[in-house]
Amino acid sequence: MWFRRRGFAPAACGGRFLGEFMRIGEGTVLSVTIVALSAFGPGCAVPQPRGEGLYRRVEEPTTRAVYHLYLPAQYVRTNGAHPDGPTVKWPLVVTFHGMKPYDNALPQEREWEQEADTYGYIICAPELATSDSFMEYPLTREHEYVLRDRRIVLAVMDHVFSTTQADHRRVLATSWSCGGYMAHYIPNRHPEYFTCIATRLSNFSAALMSDDTVASYRDRVPVAVFIGQGDLPACRRESEEAVAWYQSRGFRLVRGKLIDDMGHRRIPQTAAAFFAEQQGIRPLRPLDAARTVAAVRMIDYTPDKPLLERMSPRPARAAVQAGASF
Repeated sequence: MWFRRRGFAPAACGGRFLGEFMRIGEGTVLSVTIVALSAFGPGCAVPQPRGEGLYRRVEEPTTRAVYHLYLPAQYVRTNGAHPDGPTVKWPLVVTFHGMKPYDNALPQEREWEQEADTYGYIICAPELATSDSFMEYPLTREHEYVLRDRRIVLAVMDHVFSTTQADHRRVLATSWSCGGYMAHYIPNRHPEYFTCIATRLSNFSAALMSDDTVASYRDRVPVAVFIGQGDLPACRRESEEAVAWYQSRGFRLVRGKLIDDMGHRRIPQTAAAFFAEQQGIRPLRPLDAARTVAAVRMIDYTPDKPLLERMSPRPARAAVQAGASF
């Protein structure tokens, strides 16, 4: 059965309706018509200033996957020696980019450079096949491109560990926009790699998440979900679902934050500060850290009971329904 689905560019990128995604069956993309892309240039602008460290475009040798690496200014000045001592390594932020052509891995690396210098993060932004205009959207299945990204992200992380002073015990997953699908999914499938999750104005798919691994990371991995009050409807709705999904499974720390008047914008400082708080990281530039965080006004977000019940594990939902029938 054929059906059509409108696609649009994020409003923060100057977006308007661009074309139609043609889909068949369970969401397989057959063709897409996108018009007037030249009006949008290479993608959403990055308002954050460039950092003072070292940027590299790297090809992972076993998969030939491309990723963008940033070493913070302090790392470069000290040739990888951490200011807290010779045995201390640098926390690694893995950031998952939004939908091409409006975002890609390079703008993700660019928006994080200043925060990397401020806190001392190594930044890794892998190029993803999933976050693309041709993907199934909303994403509900482990397509081959999803599985491919899962493989290459692990290979890229291993390559970063082997070629830099990145700390494999402090791996921090983040995302913007459509990258949220992978920022939730990959730590869910490989929780042993990750120590913290913080998504920013991002998508989420409960259909991709497995309950089988929850016990191995719910007590260890804190989660933050930053939600834009004025964000794209799908991103806001799915971000709210993400908070409910983690809370209904008893994760030790789940922080939902609703950002006042926030459209679909780049806000890496929110995740950067959350990572630092949870990992006990002292900013190398505390004044810069305070200034960027102060630019964002946030309140706590708490899912309502119907949403928690809808996102709860299947046995719990069945128990609720059975109880209601008596």
